[in-house]
Amino acid sequence: MSGIEFSTEPVPDSQEIAALYLANGWSSGQKPDLVRKALENSDGLVLARHRGQLIGLVYALSDGHLVVYYPHLIVHPDYQGKGVGKALMERIMQRYGDIHQQVLIADDHAEPFYRKLGFTFADGTKPMWIYDRAADGAG
Repeated sequence: MSGIEFSTEPVPDSQEIAALYLANGWSSGQKPDLVRKALENSDGLVLARHRGQLIGLVYALSDGHLVVYYPHLIVHPDYQGKGVGKALMERIMQRYGDIHQQVLIADDHAEPFYRKLGFTFADGTKPMWIYDRAADGAG
């Protein structure tokens, strides 16, 4: 991870957000202005840059006492598997270490990664959502 810098500001511009999200095939990359607003209004944000280029980010939504939710951890494909995601998560989780519940929704392929960070399935629960599939072109 030589040469990678971590920071909490400034919020990336819409072009940087689109580039990162679209490189990963995330539909949110089609709405970079909305992602930027989400980052601006989040409770916590950690950014990773290499030579000035945004290569990853994680953000949190929290009430500050009981629950923190991590909506997005995203790392550019060229930097995946090099410890960037782990470093981002460790930095943001440190901020919320005293919070009772730390919650996220993991894609199946990411489950082993999050397990290494201490996340487990919540017994007797299922993740549920209402998702705008129209953004994916699926309807």
